[in-house]
Amino acid sequence: MKKVLQLLSILLLGYSQPLLAAGTGMAGTGLRAVLSLLLVIAIMFGLAWVLRRYGPVARARKSFGLDVLGQVTLGAKAHLALIRVGKSVLLLGVTANTVNLLKDMEGNEFEKSLSQFTSPTGSQQ
Repeated sequence: MKKVLQLLSILLLGYSQPLLAAGTGMAGTGLRAVLSLLLVIAIMFGLAWVLRRYGPVARARKSFGLDVLGQVTLGAKAHLALIRVGKSVLLLGVTANTVNLLKDMEGNEFEKSLSQFTSPTGSQQ
């Protein structure tokens, strides 16, 4: 995202200078307004990205020690969620009204069961 903003600023500032110097009157004013609007929009997207990446929500998520490993939708209002809490992994059934614990596994037990399903195709048992 940072490289995109740098490229956008180079394009806007580098190519607009000759156009702005040559264009006087209505065309120059319109071009200046469009370039200013694009720059403001790019800055807004950059700030939104920074807040999402480093803001209070990102810090709170890291401090809780909860990681969502994956989700599978079962229906319109139900899904399974695989959550890592510390060293254990929880399989939760989530509906609109309830959250049920279906399976609680330690980290090494989860890794062992995961390796059974991700074995190479040539070594199926």
